[in-house]
Amino acid sequence: MAAVVLFGEFMTDDIVDQFQSLAREKDPSARSLLVRKVAAEYVRRTGHEPTDAERELFSSLVLDLYDQIDLSVRRDIITLLARTRHISTPLAEKLAGENDELVTTLYEYSPMLSQETLLQAARERSESVLRAIARRQRVPEPVVDALMSRGQNEVVCELLRNLGSDFSSNALLLCAIICQTSLEIQSLMAARGLADQVFQQRMRRHAEQGCPFLPDPLSRATLDGTLEQLVADMEARLFQTDELSDDPTRDELLVKINLGELTFDNLLETLISKEGKEDVIWLLKDAPGLSTNAMEHLLASETNRILTRLLLEQDVSVKTFAALTKWRVEHVGFPTRHVHREVENYRQSMSQKRKSEKQMHGAI
Repeated sequence: MAAVVLFGEFMTDDIVDQFQSLAREKDPSARSLLVRKVAAEYVRRTGHEPTDAERELFSSLVLDLYDQIDLSVRRDIITLLARTRHISTPLAEKLAGENDELVTTLYEYSPMLSQETLLQAARERSESVLRAIARRQRVPEPVVDALMSRGQNEVVCELLRNLGSDFSSNALLLCAIICQTSLEIQSLMAARGLADQVFQQRMRRHAEQGCPFLPDPLSRATLDGTLEQLVADMEARLFQTDELSDDPTRDELLVKINLGELTFDNLLETLISKEGKEDVIWLLKDAPGLSTNAMEHLLASETNRILTRLLLEQDVSVKTFAALTKWRVEHVGFPTRHVHREVENYRQSMSQKRKSEKQMHGAI
């Protein structure tokens, strides 16, 4: 019996006898009692740090009996070991599949959960799990993006407070959009800028380039170096007034985002649907660092290889390109007669790009 192999030399004969007796039991309750005793003994035995062999042996034992043990025992294991490296990744991820109310501690603290497991949870689990993930010691950019795309304002607030969360440029843009109707998030963005130089530099870059999403007070304070005063002013206002509820603009934006992934394509599609000329031009010019006039000229030009290359680099879909081409007709004077040709040329370019990527991947 694995439990005896693992702990035999550290246990009394009486405990070994109990384990051996329980191991012969077919009753599920007896199996649960066995695992509970093994877990308790394992925690006592490895109060320091278990060896790799001990961790794998204990985890294998629990996985072997997983479907035969009570929910209460699984809860005990999560409570005892969620914050440690005392269990294997397969066991941690098996436990992570339990109901939301059982696993928030695991999702917040366990160092044994893979990024893919966190991403899947961010796409599928409840707000309580999303908030738990947002509080992890480190939340990498892809997970932040996924949480931002599904979570309500409380999740965004947790991420902004957590200096271990890494914001991508797109996640920061979404924060800027949300904070237009949330004084609390605007205040937290300002506070995050004070504590996180990388975050502040990204805000400054957006402010310098005239990002239309950043509210004027936040943009000015970022450029003037008065974020500290802005935080104080906003906290005073928050104390005096209730926050606005989620704005329909935010709900509309979130619907546009596919399976928890924030992408340039998603943001561009959303801005096109809102028909804000300055917003679309700003987003398109930001990546290549062009001026507003230069980007507007590109959008109005016929058969423009530069624009095609820029959009291919940002992985803009054919669907979004088609919407952009129609938008160009309405907003920058692109000839209507060239819409079909422009979309078909882009479709061929995208197909060639995918083919080249596949060939490169095969060569590697």
